[in-house]
Amino acid sequence: MDITQIRRLTDLLSRTPIEELEIEEGGQKIRLTRRAGNSTAVPSSPSSTPPIPSGPTDAPPPAASPVAERIISSPAYGVFHLSPSPGTPPYVQVGDTVEPGQQIGLVEAMKVFNAVKATEAGRIENILVTDGEEVEAGSPLFRLS
Repeated sequence: MDITQIRRLTDLLSRTPIEELEIEEGGQKIRLTRRAGNSTAVPSSPSSTPPIPSGPTDAPPPAASPVAERIISSPAYGVFHLSPSPGTPPYVQVGDTVEPGQQIGLVEAMKVFNAVKATEAGRIENILVTDGEEVEAGSPLFRLS
């Protein structure tokens, strides 16, 4: 497993509700986990303790949690295609509106084509991979707004 694959996995983990991901490939095993709560580092020394505030604070209330990104991911491993065949227009472009179940791409593996379908309604904000790029199952393909 190379660093590019690991980066893709950590990126995927950061954008999905998955809390733990374990993959074994070629005798190598990698396990990624996400901690609950904030992402600040925890002190490694047991003798160090966080400071205790003295008295009431006038800190503003915490901001509302950010809206989760709306991502359409690859249904399988293979080569991603934006159009049904070479020389034809793409299924969708940035700015297009999609409906749930609408086909928006293809993933080809061993001459078998798997349809990539929109999982929810929205507008294509960004296409995250290029036509002809190899993708893994679960790789983010499109960002919706």
